[in-house]
Amino acid sequence: MGIECTTPKKVVDEFMNALPSIIDGEITRALSYLGEQCVKKVRDRAGTDSWFDQTGNLRSSIGYAVYGEGRKIIESAFSIVKQGSQGAEEGKRMIDELASRYAETYAMVVVAGMGYADAVEARENKDVLASTELWAKQEVNKYLNQAVERARSNILKLQQKFGL
Repeated sequence: MGIECTTPKKVVDEFMNALPSIIDGEITRALSYLGEQCVKKVRDRAGTDSWFDQTGNLRSSIGYAVYGEGRKIIESAFSIVKQGSQGAEEGKRMIDELASRYAETYAMVVVAGMGYADAVEARENKDVLASTELWAKQEVNKYLNQAVERARSNILKLQQKFGL
């Protein structure tokens, strides 16, 4: 006894071709949302909870990007604090440099683009990215699981659309 597919090949091909963009879109959406939350956690703290801005460069250099297989998919705004335009430029530069490190995967990267960010954390004992990194590592699976559920839902809708 054989099983014969009655769905036209063109319909199956269209369905199969649509799947990667659904999955890619949901992963990007989840990682972007996580990135936005990270940037907010870092930038929106008072000086007593983080560091006191002198020039605004360090806070202006905080941002994120989502990469997919070596290409930057989305990048946050690097909003300028005080007169920190140099910080915004350094953050963007660092984001651009990192793309090649993620050539075979998806990644969300949060940066503090000023070269002295590590020193602020280490020598001055101020929290720049450390606590947010720990928080993001705890949250990432939750965000990705939500992306899987949204992708499933969208794929089911697509199946219905194609009559599969």
